[in-house]
Amino acid sequence: MRRVRPEEIPALLERGVKVVDVRPPDRGTTPLPFPAERVSLDKIQKGEHGLPKVPLLLVCERGLLSQVAALYLEAEGYEAMSLEGGLEALTGGR
Repeated sequence: MRRVRPEEIPALLERGVKVVDVRPPDRGTTPLPFPAERVSLDKIQKGEHGLPKVPLLLVCERGLLSQVAALYLEAEGYEAMSLEGGLEALTGGR
């Protein structure tokens, strides 16, 4: 699983990478500076996510849930990446 640094995001978005927010619905107050589909980690773990087979960038608050989600999706044959440090890395921990 590839970990993506925040400064790589613009190039990935230009390339057409789909962003998936895996934060639980009761969390995730940090707004995203780019469009993202919200799919919970439990749906990914159960294989009930319905995500297209395109390169995916998974994001969460600190980068841990997105790493787990990326590993599950890679096991299904997806190209999955995780945002290193999560959304906190984008906002400086605000």
